[in-house]
Amino acid sequence: MLTTKEIGKFKKKLQGGEDHLAFIFEALSNPARLKIFRLLSKQKDICVTDVARILGVSVPAASYQFRILEMVGLVEKERMGKMICYKLKKENPIVRKIIRIVG
Repeated sequence: MLTTKEIGKFKKKLQGGEDHLAFIFEALSNPARLKIFRLLSKQKDICVTDVARILGVSVPAASYQFRILEMVGLVEKERMGKMICYKLKKENPIVRKIIRIVG
């Protein structure tokens, strides 16, 4: 049985990035978002309209999936004229690890 002090130590450790990691895995549990992540792992960047055509969904639907990936910190967007494109945040160590797993 754990002591009160040991329980306190575990609670402190669990208050860190685990919640964020859970959000990342929750985001990638969606098949469309996982496909987008895998596409981006093979491409430098990709535009929303291209992903919509690849996945066979509307542009707003593809944009919604990108926004979720952006909210959890996996991608960043770039405006290229009238187009919105996204790329993986490859400087993020979590992104690099996920690429190795699912790429």
